[in-house]
Amino acid sequence: MKAQVLAKLSCRQPYQGTALLGFLEGRTIAGLECADDKSYRRRVGEDDGAWVEARLAKNHIRVSIPGAASADAAAIKARLARLFDVAADALAIDAQLAKRPRLTASVAANPGLRVPGVWDAYEGAVRAILGQQVSVARATALALRLCERYGNGDFPPAEVLAKADVANIGMPGMRARAVVAVAQRVAAEGDEWLRDASALRAGFAAIPGVGPWTTEYAAMRVAKDPDAFPDSDWGVFKALGVKGAAARKWAEDCRPWRAYATMHLWHGQASQP
Repeated sequence: MKAQVLAKLSCRQPYQGTALLGFLEGRTIAGLECADDKSYRRRVGEDDGAWVEARLAKNHIRVSIPGAASADAAAIKARLARLFDVAADALAIDAQLAKRPRLTASVAANPGLRVPGVWDAYEGAVRAILGQQVSVARATALALRLCERYGNGDFPPAEVLAKADVANIGMPGMRARAVVAVAQRVAAEGDEWLRDASALRAGFAAIPGVGPWTTEYAAMRVAKDPDAFPDSDWGVFKALGVKGAAARKWAEDCRPWRAYATMHLWHGQASQP
């Protein structure tokens, strides 16, 4: 039996990992991943006992990789580094955003707030489409249903969803066809286009039924564009009282960190009673 791999991920300081984990906790797919205010766990492989764990520690994240996945340790650490956004220049980001009156208090209270990435680019892209025009709870329920129906509990491979009748999980036909379109392209070309913000935006723009919110949300989390900005987002509107062109105008002074500004706006809304 291969030995468990233990590792550390350095986090550029300051680092607000608790808020990031809270964001993930409300979006985990039951049976495949779980999170709380201290850790994130992800099942790898078919063995129910094979779980990767990433746990917050002082100035770093402790990673535990089961022996069954030890050969993939480097790739797993890279996934977690993107998911936890460990390399962001928090000092520069906070210094810029603190100048915006609506963000000053949030930056002071949450230094080093990060933009959560995704475990897998293809999975993240599909889940962004599942979340279009629905609540977080509904989007997460749809993701679970997708895994149960087409993935036997795991997230379905692109080759499977490329041929699936995704509307069967209970979502609008056009949006379901958009999921299939992403899966078909990933099955044919791989997922590198999802990791580049310009390519992702162009690819999503070519898919009927994918709106601008979905594109910018995916650019934030999947392509890791630090300046992505979902100007039509409901949470952004609640925080600013404006959306669209007016929201973009407000966010101009947040460049090139508008994605992090968005996280502060969202975090402020989540903190309200």
